[in-house]
Amino acid sequence: MKNLAQSQGVDGARAWFAALLWRAFPGRSEREVAVKAARVLGVSSRQVQNWLRGENDASLRHVVAVLVIAGAEVVLTRIEGQG
Repeated sequence: MKNLAQSQGVDGARAWFAALLWRAFPGRSEREVAVKAARVLGVSSRQVQNWLRGENDASLRHVVAVLVIAGAEVVLTRIEGQG
């Protein structure tokens, strides 16, 4: 499934980060994802919306934080599935 950034022709790195945000902070809407991510990452929900739309690059600090959260989510999902 393509995310909004991919469907708008955003470059690969920005589209990849947008998809990672959706994975780390699942939600029914862009707004819901933005609010959840903003609280955890210490940025505004508007900034997260810009990332989700591929309008801005995220700093390395934020990319690493989202990678850690998404990775933990994947691991926990696999553990729950085996139990």
